[in-house]
Amino acid sequence: MTPIPHRDTPARIIGMLVFLLGVGLLCLVFWTAYRLFNTPPADALGLNFTGNPKSDPPLAKVGTQLTWLVFRIAYLVIMSVAGSLISNKGINLYFSALQGTPVPLFSRHRSEPPTDELPAK
Repeated sequence: MTPIPHRDTPARIIGMLVFLLGVGLLCLVFWTAYRLFNTPPADALGLNFTGNPKSDPPLAKVGTQLTWLVFRIAYLVIMSVAGSLISNKGINLYFSALQGTPVPLFSRHRSEPPTDELPAK
């Protein structure tokens, strides 16, 4: 009689929830990136350019706002990597819960271990 593989249902549910958490995080990152990349550059930087050098923001403010924008883009990259790692961990948890006791594929009985002795002639 072959043993039935043990399937751990709570571990499978936790694995699926962790996977869905990672997918949700990726959806949040993509939605944030979509919003960020569809805004006009002046709005994304938070600056108002009129073409008049006296009323335009100073170069230091432009540099600060540009640095903040690059930081937000780097944050999106880090969050996308984190979301994909969390999803991967959820998949690993789910499939590791499916594994159980090994079931022999080709024979119903255990084979004897090979011996190093040669047969006598």
